[in-house]
Amino acid sequence: MDTDATSIDDRGAEPHLAVFFDLDRTIIEGSSISQFGMAAWRAGLIDPKKMGMHLIRGLLFDWIGESEGVADETLPKILKTIKGKKQSEMMELRGPLVERMFAEARPETLRLLGLHAKMGRDCYVVSASAIEIVGELAERLGFAGAIATEAEVIDGVYTGRLVQPFRHGEEKARAIARLAEEKDYDLSLSFAYGDSFHDLPMLELVGIPIAVNPDAKLADVAYERGWPVVQFAKPHHVMLRRLKTGAALGAAFAAGAVSMRMLRRGAGRYTS
Repeated sequence: MDTDATSIDDRGAEPHLAVFFDLDRTIIEGSSISQFGMAAWRAGLIDPKKMGMHLIRGLLFDWIGESEGVADETLPKILKTIKGKKQSEMMELRGPLVERMFAEARPETLRLLGLHAKMGRDCYVVSASAIEIVGELAERLGFAGAIATEAEVIDGVYTGRLVQPFRHGEEKARAIARLAEEKDYDLSLSFAYGDSFHDLPMLELVGIPIAVNPDAKLADVAYERGWPVVQFAKPHHVMLRRLKTGAALGAAFAAGAVSMRMLRRGAGRYTS
């Protein structure tokens, strides 16, 4: 599968539709970026002291379910800290991460994916997370392709730069629009599923936008515009992961990544 969302054969000039799924809190519960960051930290590929509050904020996303772009801000910082690291080291993390996310994929979303696929619709994962992770997960789940953030690699080493803009907010919509032009998708007939107000550009781009477990801002927009709103129950494994995330936060403090004062200041932003 082509992880840059170019894996479907050209079907000619007849327009057809596609389906676009956000990843975090839509396909999986929680943040793929925070999982990626923690795995890289444990493997010694990033320095938590350099990441500072960005790593902790990503963990808080996983812990309390904050969806206001908190975790999305973490990946660019991670990419800068892995400058000079070999891509092969990062790829060693991919297998376990993808297996974990695959096991945690929402059954409700997978049923929707299956229904769309049976109707011959091309389905894509659209995420701000790293293409190394998102592309593999998309293939495992049976998606046609993935749109995600791609870090520049030269001679097998990360440069700390991006190949294309960070796939977040407006950039998600721009990437979808380019794909639609390449594949001749009729976006007025297409679907998009997202959970965050930051997914609004993607949702506004298609004819059938659907809010999945939306945050407060997106829920307001969805109700005002008459968009479908879907609420999925939280699976049991989410509570277990949040307990593990709490333990990871404690480990981060023990390692001297941040001070208690910084955590109180950051956590206050999400509880006020």
